Amino acid sequence: MLLEYTAPPICASFMKSEAFIRLIAGPVGSGKTTACLFELFRRACEQKAAPDGLRHTRFAIVRSTLKQLKDTILQDVLSWLGPVADYRVSESTIYITVGDVRSEWLMIPLDTPEDQRRLLSMQLTGAWLSECIEMDLDMISSVSGRCGRYPSANQGGATWVGIIADTNFPSEGSDWWKFMEEPQADSQIFKQP
Repeated sequence: MLLEYTAPPICASFMKSEAFIRLIAGPVGSGKTTACLFELFRRACEQKAAPDGLRHTRFAIVRSTLKQLKDTILQDVLSWLGPVADYRVSESTIYITVGDVRSEWLMIPLDTPEDQRRLLSMQLTGAWLSECIEMDLDMISSVSGRCGRYPSANQGGATWVGIIADTNFPSEGSDWWKFMEEPQADSQIFKQP
């Protein structure tokens, strides 16, 4: 399978960053979602192989509702990665299988307390917070503790660990606006024109 994706300049800088938390903000249609899905795909492909010879990763893709996840993220993933992506409705999970890559992309909505508990009990490589300004800012600290737990140490551990996030621009003065204007030490913010 041949995939060709050329990231716009700000998206490329976002993807090259090694910050634990990376957030890209910009208007609708600026390529944020595509950059995030290719970032997860790239990290899955770069994962070091486990003793079984396979590159195992597990990512949570978080958004406010399952409908939003299905209408946006799922459609984009299937459009770009369709030949290697298998979506299982009953699990709300996209399985990426190509060569020695075995990556699970769990679609986690936040519309019920059960979904939130599910997220906070997961063993993850990393996470993607889609349209993060629709979430409570505390989601970052909640999710960060779940990252880097998959694959386990006896399977070689995670090569990359982190949280990526995309969003439209937040309202001035909001918690997310403050986070973007004064990012914490392990964060990097990218703003699309």
